[in-house]
Amino acid sequence: MLRSLALSLLLIPAHAQIGLFSSHADVGTVLHAGSVDYNPTTRSYTIGGSGENMWFAADDFQFVWTKMSGDVTLSARLATLDKDGDPHRKAVLMIRQSLDSDAAYADAALHGDGLASLQFRAAKGEVTHEIESNVTGPKRLRIEKRGDTFTLWIGDENGGYRFAGGSMRVPLEGPFYVGIGVCAHNKNEFRKAVFSDVEIAKPSETGKPIRWSTLETITVASTDARVAYAAPGQIDSPAWSSDEAAVLFHSDGRTKRVSLADGKPEAVDASTAAPAPATGSIQAWEQATSGEHNKTQPVFSPDGKKAAYLAWEDSDGEVTLRVVSLKDQKIDSLCRYTSGHAAGDLPSWSPDGLRLAFVSRQRVQ
Repeated sequence: MLRSLALSLLLIPAHAQIGLFSSHADVGTVLHAGSVDYNPTTRSYTIGGSGENMWFAADDFQFVWTKMSGDVTLSARLATLDKDGDPHRKAVLMIRQSLDSDAAYADAALHGDGLASLQFRAAKGEVTHEIESNVTGPKRLRIEKRGDTFTLWIGDENGGYRFAGGSMRVPLEGPFYVGIGVCAHNKNEFRKAVFSDVEIAKPSETGKPIRWSTLETITVASTDARVAYAAPGQIDSPAWSSDEAAVLFHSDGRTKRVSLADGKPEAVDASTAAPAPATGSIQAWEQATSGEHNKTQPVFSPDGKKAAYLAWEDSDGEVTLRVVSLKDQKIDSLCRYTSGHAAGDLPSWSPDGLRLAFVSRQRVQ
């Protein structure tokens, strides 16, 4: 009987279907081989993974995948089983160009400390960036791909999803990999997560797309962005509060203030904004950016040593937020997003000069 059982196990195909997915593999370099346990009764996946990180220009993690082309949404309820481990261990819903460790990708990531974010590597070998959600510890996540644009959606206990704000463009050629994965964020450890209610579908095409505005903040040194507030309609003219605890903006003819702690907006008097923008050398900025023809006016940092501005190559509304050092003329590109080119869309420096606030725009269906 044991021989018969052993023989039957040998006859199982090496790439047998794993629920919705075709196969699984460790991506990158790991010290402990990853695992997946699919329960067909509950249709849940328990995934174990090692790996040092999923960041910078390379990823190490366990990935369960299938190959697809075109537009797609991937949704799931996520739960990290291990209560210890690195706070940045991750359970992810991922859409990835290849199984190379430095491949282009976008994912919806739930970290061990509850952080939910939309992470991406725009092209093979580039550095990873992210847009952090202002919701901690969501029960469900969804990543949506429409063309080259990826968005993050936050779900509740009942399975309803809402747009989390922000978006990014990652050009992928089909077929690509769609799947779920786990990274321990420590090469010596092995951590598990459970994915249930997993659904792969085509994005909804019902209804007319709605234009949303997302108020985001970005840390200049790390280029990590975070959603402060997202809403349908037009918001513009971001400005920091003097205590840096909130960002003000204009919407529906009123000035509103949104707390960075809880993301709740309230109508306020415009005088609560930070002092007027600092001044700097317009000549130094013009000299540093002389090769760029499509750009907004500069917004100088509080110490007058740097200038932020928007640059673009065509008229499709996508801009690059850049910061230039007026001393050595070094230019850093922080992020790309869809926006207008009007004065109300200029970024705003935090009083300490470490962050910028800006408004991105999305068409959400």
